[in-house]
Amino acid sequence: MSAPAQRSRFATLVMALFLLARLSTAHAQDVLTYHGDNLRTGWFSAESQLTPGNVNSQSFGLLQTVVLDGRVDAEPLVVTQQTVKHQGVHDVVYVETENDSIYALDAGDGAVLWQRSLGTPVPYQYKNYDDNVYPVMGILGTPVIDRTAGAMYVVSDTYNGSTDRFHLHAISLSTGKDLVQPVTIRFSAQLNNGKTWTFNPRYHLQRPGLLEVNGSIYVAFGSNGDTQPDKSRGTIVRFDAATLTQLNGQITDKLHRSTSYYLSSIWQSGFGPASDQNGDIYFSTGNSDPHRPSYSKAFNRPDSMVHLSADLSTLLDSFTTYNYFQLDEGDVDMGSGGMLLLPDQPGSFPHLAVAGGKDGRAFLLNRDNLGGYQSGGPDQVLQIVSMGSCWCGPAYYTGSDGINRVVTGGSNGVTSWQLQTSPSVKLVRESSTGNGPIFGLPDNGGVIPVISSNGTNAGTALVWFVQRPGSSSDQDPGTPVTLWAFAASDLTTPLFSSSAGTWTHAVNSNADLVPTVAGGKVYVASNKQLQIFGLLAGRKAGKALRAPLAPSRPEGAACAPNISPAAAARGRAGSSHTFFGTVCQVQGTDVQFSLRGGHSIKVDALDAIRHQRSPLLTAGRTVRVMATVDGRGIAHAQEISPAHALSPSTQADR
Repeated sequence: MSAPAQRSRFATLVMALFLLARLSTAHAQDVLTYHGDNLRTGWFSAESQLTPGNVNSQSFGLLQTVVLDGRVDAEPLVVTQQTVKHQGVHDVVYVETENDSIYALDAGDGAVLWQRSLGTPVPYQYKNYDDNVYPVMGILGTPVIDRTAGAMYVVSDTYNGSTDRFHLHAISLSTGKDLVQPVTIRFSAQLNNGKTWTFNPRYHLQRPGLLEVNGSIYVAFGSNGDTQPDKSRGTIVRFDAATLTQLNGQITDKLHRSTSYYLSSIWQSGFGPASDQNGDIYFSTGNSDPHRPSYSKAFNRPDSMVHLSADLSTLLDSFTTYNYFQLDEGDVDMGSGGMLLLPDQPGSFPHLAVAGGKDGRAFLLNRDNLGGYQSGGPDQVLQIVSMGSCWCGPAYYTGSDGINRVVTGGSNGVTSWQLQTSPSVKLVRESSTGNGPIFGLPDNGGVIPVISSNGTNAGTALVWFVQRPGSSSDQDPGTPVTLWAFAASDLTTPLFSSSAGTWTHAVNSNADLVPTVAGGKVYVASNKQLQIFGLLAGRKAGKALRAPLAPSRPEGAACAPNISPAAAARGRAGSSHTFFGTVCQVQGTDVQFSLRGGHSIKVDALDAIRHQRSPLLTAGRTVRVMATVDGRGIAHAQEISPAHALSPSTQADR
């Protein structure tokens, strides 16, 4: 090996050891924040029990099911050797539900140590019938835990019968009680024309995981299904962790325009904003105005990766893809994927990041110069690779060979990429699951992988992820989600897969579930249940295994009697139409939609699919169809977009 190669390998190992030390605490098995750390690596690097040699259907499986009171979107968090009032010391897994409940559970047998209700959750009907979260919205984003303070910071959305409010709580890990008075989240910002915009909780969701950095708690918001784009803006707000005093905030769009679009939401399929060693903040944003370009140096950053100062006062840098307006036109958010920061690397580009969204591109970025906006292209990034459409987020780990790797979870499959730092910086594709194990509703948009390993010891690294349901039901507990495990060294052959819970209304509501690995256990929270997996030999003798909740029967969608598209909208051939309906039959690119008037129409969806202006067309999914009708009376869809649940305010077909 040459001297430069030896130095590069040594530097890589030093970086790996630095990361392990940074992630380690006095309790190395703790999982205190989304994806395990503030870089959002998803690397559980202190797992000494689970290996590719013992994770199989003979020696590994379901140990316990804990019944909960609602659906769980947040990632389970784990605190080891935690003193619980009146109950001694336990390893504790904390789980939060959309019913606005928090559970402290024994991490081994699932016994309830305490349970706390934070209020009445918000019915989806109040949130403009946004069924991204169904049927209620309570605690959506993953909390963050401060072990030193003995506190869990969590945001609840509660309803008093007429309005909803977001509250930030600091909850005692020991008792479940508030350590300080909760605060109602209120926020206003001055726009570029001098007017004031005020945050309205009715039109927002708190989807991203919370972030704690240097005594501050960061809470980010996106829209509720883009149902009210004239009122929704991406927002991130900062609070003092000790007092919950609001310190500062920022919105992603300071423009005030005559059009009805703001947005540039922060949602990232649940990925938390990330932070570097300086405490700076990073995240991705969603779509903005589909009618005209809206990027502005004055700070509208649609479909972008954003770098803010720690106090949120300064936009330090950003990257906006050259074709962002095309993405805006088709609701193809870049912000559907999370932003991963890599630990410092050797070579000319020590500070790297990876992010990407619905259109399937993953961008390798230089955090010291993200790339800005290049009208007409090309994008000024280090590399673009294809991961497949992504309602997902990447992960990172160092192998036993000292090579750093990024693992993406887009619709091409969970894919491992070696990170090359010399002679150039790039991701080199290594192995992939293919798209079979990640296929799921609603948009076949991948999964959110994590890695477990015993440091960089050979033969210990595993890749885990939860596959979304392949069918949908609105009846509790819903249709199955699946836990998968692969050896990180070979993603072509699965080691283990098992039903791991259920999900309701999967046809419109993504199950962005993240497994948590700690202490030889894997925790998967889903609808009304937490399932605990582990080594079967470790099951306590005589301990009864509580059966999982039986899945619901998948729902179908019958087609109403067919009429012509022109007749449905009382229009003429050659004109443009907009329809709201439910997909009831799909045959290739011919799609049948049941409308509200008791009829159905057939539409040729080829153009919409070809130009990436269509979601996955699955029976039971409610959509808006924009189509033209030719001289033969055949409707050709130009755009098909999610409509979420139809409501009394949904406009008439025309």
